[in-house]
Amino acid sequence: MGLIYVNPEGPEHSGDPASAASAIRATFGNMGMDDEETVALIAGGHTLGKTHGASSADHVGVDPESAPIEAQGFGWNSSYGSGSGADAISSGLEVTWTQTPTQWSNYFFENLFKYEWVQTRSPAGAIQFEAVDAPDIIPNAFDTSKKHKPTMLVTDLTLRFDPEFEKISRRFLNDPQTFNEAFARAWYKLTHRDMGQKRATSGLKSRVKT
Repeated sequence: MGLIYVNPEGPEHSGDPASAASAIRATFGNMGMDDEETVALIAGGHTLGKTHGASSADHVGVDPESAPIEAQGFGWNSSYGSGSGADAISSGLEVTWTQTPTQWSNYFFENLFKYEWVQTRSPAGAIQFEAVDAPDIIPNAFDTSKKHKPTMLVTDLTLRFDPEFEKISRRFLNDPQTFNEAFARAWYKLTHRDMGQKRATSGLKSRVKT
């Protein structure tokens, strides 16, 4: 069984942020997360890094488990360019959320609420959003001479346009330390929840209050 997660383009690729709220709650609820933990994990995960959708998914081969035996264990095979780096195709989305994608920040929430958003498509054809009338402030991951407008997933905008998620997101926007602490607790819970009772863990005493 592969990864069970929310469709980042919205239910059935609808491109509608509002309609994704129930799917987000169901998925994160299955992991034992409430609304605050859900917002913290999505925003924290999207504070760093980027997605990869350099070109059409037609360039991507079969999933690794279905590949010939000699190709298994090497990930997804791609015929597009080098198949990696600037040529990588994984989700098919091409989004970098923040101005500092290798450093922790509160830019995810700042960008989410600062700009209005227009639906667009990645080079691979996936539905995503781009900031309207925003300057080119997002660094290109593979060419330091280039910058881009802020981009978001459909499900990122759910954190602004769902009424309950929006309340939490604005609180995190206005109080970055509260966001930092909420993410730390939620991340600890996510990565330790299948390890039994807390006293069963070993090593240094956790600095995260749970």
